[in-house]
Amino acid sequence: MAMVKDYLNNKFKHGIEKGILQYGVGMEMTSPDVAEILATSNYDWLFVDGEHGPHTVQTILQVCRTIAPFDMTPVVRVPEAGTGIFKQLLDAGVQNIIIPKVETGEEVEKIMYWASYAPRGNRGFGATAVRAGYYGKHADYLDRAVDEICILPQIESPKGMENLEDIVKVPGVGGIFLGPIDLAVEMGHGIDIFHPEVANAMDYMIKRIKELGKPVGTIAVTPEQAKHFADLGVSFLGLGADTAFLAQATDTAYNTFKAAIEGK
Repeated sequence: MAMVKDYLNNKFKHGIEKGILQYGVGMEMTSPDVAEILATSNYDWLFVDGEHGPHTVQTILQVCRTIAPFDMTPVVRVPEAGTGIFKQLLDAGVQNIIIPKVETGEEVEKIMYWASYAPRGNRGFGATAVRAGYYGKHADYLDRAVDEICILPQIESPKGMENLEDIVKVPGVGGIFLGPIDLAVEMGHGIDIFHPEVANAMDYMIKRIKELGKPVGTIAVTPEQAKHFADLGVSFLGLGADTAFLAQATDTAYNTFKAAIEGK
């Protein structure tokens, strides 16, 4: 059967490179059913959180397969950088990888080394035998890999902010993801991402990364904050997550029906 879709085309990467805002939704749960429900929405990318969610390579692969027929691109955050996890995810067909708590340009150089084929890096080649090259159906995988894979270091600490330019300027970086919650915690403000010091730091980093010519993204917790970040020029935004939606909808349904029944 002929391929009906160019699975190597990374719509997310090409969108953020063009400055077309990509709307994302977070996925903490490992259920393919949840992934399929989220994929029926109009979000552009699925933020599969392998840092805080209990994901494995196998559950990530199941999620990617589930949403493949839909117009949604998986973007996976790994628990930490490493040659093993990069090889497995990239060969599983994951093209967009966020790496948390990146703080120096040297770290990014190592990340790009692990994520790249020679002569840039040490990634072993097996893509045509696995899902990355769709089992040999995409024989041009090696030629297209650099253009389609998107490595996204995450800056979420004062040290990372201090070394922002070194991080951004590493060749091959697809964009920068900013983590306001950990930034707030490390600045001593708990999880108050609206604290003036945190807000000013976020605004500065978004503007500076844009000036340096790289796409930048983050999360937003209110529509007003999302609008603010969009006006500053972010190219991708995470808006909500499966666990939060379920918790909020459960409470809303209970309170609404209870109030109607009890006449309150």
